[in-house]
Amino acid sequence: MTEQNEIITPVFKNKASDFKKHVFTARPAVKINVNEVELTIFKGTNSILASDIAKVVIRYAR
Repeated sequence: MTEQNEIITPVFKNKASDFKKHVFTARPAVKINVNEVELTIFKGTNSILASDIAKVVIRYAR
């Protein structure tokens, strides 16, 4: 008694898709300019981190 196994190779086909890929667009929320040092904070930024960075930029730009 012998077993025979048939190897089936997969066939991959590309499907036509109508959906558009999500494109990331950076949207600035705040622009700060202190003594020619510009800081741009974007929407979705960690607010605590952004405020700490703004404090440092303002302190050392003077």
